[in-house]
Amino acid sequence: MPVVTIQMSKGRSLEQKRQLVEEITNTIVNTLGVDPGWVTVLINELERENIAKSGKLLSES
Repeated sequence: MPVVTIQMSKGRSLEQKRQLVEEITNTIVNTLGVDPGWVTVLINELERENIAKSGKLLSES
């Protein structure tokens, strides 16, 4: 049972998230040959103030 966890900043639309999980699921199904019902995708949305890149908080850039 493949489980994929995605961590990303908040702000994506519901439609973008639908498309993302569909594409990820299709890729796993086609690559691993598993039934789509076995694929679980978890999306963890993070506040920009809790993410830093290059030593700077995203909320401050």
